[in-house]
Amino acid sequence: MHKKISLLLLLSTSLVISADHHPLKDDKSNKETKKMEMEKRGMWKPEDCKKISQTSGAYLYFSGEAFKKRSSLEKDGNQIDAEKAFSEARALAELAANFAKNFEAYCKK
Repeated sequence: MHKKISLLLLLSTSLVISADHHPLKDDKSNKETKKMEMEKRGMWKPEDCKKISQTSGAYLYFSGEAFKKRSSLEKDGNQIDAEKAFSEARALAELAANFAKNFEAYCKK
């Protein structure tokens, strides 16, 4: 019985030692490996993430501009156009939030 356990321990130890992998020179570069890992996890490419982030920022900026327009229209007493500008600002803010959520889901590590 002890011989079988000793043999089992000896064999399993050799498997653990041989399982340790050190990349060889002809292996893919570290950058390519990270890229493949990101794609496996469903992560987007950095250049796509940058575009998503910039788009979210642009929508947020234009939302702020529409809100400023709404404020000035409201001060002038033009309630109908002020409500339209508010709807525009809200829609743009929602788009910005959606892009930000996509960035968080697919671009953050």
